[in-house]
Amino acid sequence: MAKPNDASQVDALLDARPRSRARRWISITLLLLALGVAGSLLLRFLEGNTTPYYMAPIIRGDLRPQLSIKGRAYLVGEITVRAPRDALITAVPVAPGDTVAPGQALAVVDTSAFAQAIDADRLALAAARDQLARAFVESRLADARIARYDKVWRESAHRVPSLDEMDTARAAVRSAALAVRRDRVLLAAAQRRLDDDMANLQATLPRAPIAGVVVRPLVAPGSQVRAGQPLLELAPLDAPARVIVPLPPGIESLPAGQSARVVISGIDGAERAATLLRTTTDPAGVRQAVFALAADPRIPPAAAATLKMTLPVRHHVLLAPNTALAFAPHCSAQPELERSSLCLLDVDGTARSVSIIAGPSDGNRTQILGGPVRPGQLAIIGWREAPGASGPKPGLPIRDPAIAPSTPTAP
Repeated sequence: MAKPNDASQVDALLDARPRSRARRWISITLLLLALGVAGSLLLRFLEGNTTPYYMAPIIRGDLRPQLSIKGRAYLVGEITVRAPRDALITAVPVAPGDTVAPGQALAVVDTSAFAQAIDADRLALAAARDQLARAFVESRLADARIARYDKVWRESAHRVPSLDEMDTARAAVRSAALAVRRDRVLLAAAQRRLDDDMANLQATLPRAPIAGVVVRPLVAPGSQVRAGQPLLELAPLDAPARVIVPLPPGIESLPAGQSARVVISGIDGAERAATLLRTTTDPAGVRQAVFALAADPRIPPAAAATLKMTLPVRHHVLLAPNTALAFAPHCSAQPELERSSLCLLDVDGTARSVSIIAGPSDGNRTQILGGPVRPGQLAIIGWREAPGASGPKPGLPIRDPAIAPSTPTAP
């Protein structure tokens, strides 16, 4: 008879052995752990999330930036009209957007000094005319006297008038002729002085050198200007436009020929096609992009513009939800200073604000260019239950519809 602990023939056939006591205890322990985890999850489900925040993880992924940048539209060929002479500006009769004709006066200047000189010139001219008229009268009288003397001289067989009288009459004729020539010269000089002062008066008025549109005046009434000082900016009619926008952080350059859409403020609100011409750096070191627009007479000079464009996809970049950046000021002691920050939830459940360098966005997520942030960290995107309230705080950011409203585990 076989012993109880011996393997049976069936066990031997199946190559099976009785389970050891240790293996049974291991199975029981694993079962208890599974039950504990299930119970914990069930309790968490029944009690709900105890954190007062909605959160979303910082992740790495692909981003197709959608940019919307404020800038200004400028007309090509703008010129600066300068003061032709030293003058006091009394009025600027043109406003931005006004159309002016060639030669049109762009400012009114104080002409009191010229007016006094012109009045004096006109008086001198009138006096010269009167003097010339008197000289003509004296000349005609002298001519008539010598003619009468000559007739009497011939008829009297050269006896009368006397030779002295004849010489005196001839001298009077010559003197009258010289007076006429002199007064003609004086009259011409008086006329030239008047013409010169009138020309100086006209030259003092700044005038439009071309037909164009006023961009903006550079002086105000009451300003004392010097010769050559800028007075006004003028753009040619039907000139093509350029839109200049600052490039946001993380966008140092753009692809050649980058297309964009532009909305000009103050007109029809339509989107206009624009093409990148170049990128530049202004004197302050800010990178700018210059886009070309087709000519449109409705575009006012120096108009505010909004430029929208889609950039190529960026792969494997650090991303944060836009709602996290919107919520960040509520986590900072100085919200007015925290322009680019995130509110992170630490493992101990405390929220802290960290400064970041925010890059471009696609409308839902923003690239993080720099800062003490790593993938898997939880960023707060809104209140689940605001402090001192039973529900979400009115007016504060709520969860991003593109992000699960839960407390996800770090990937």
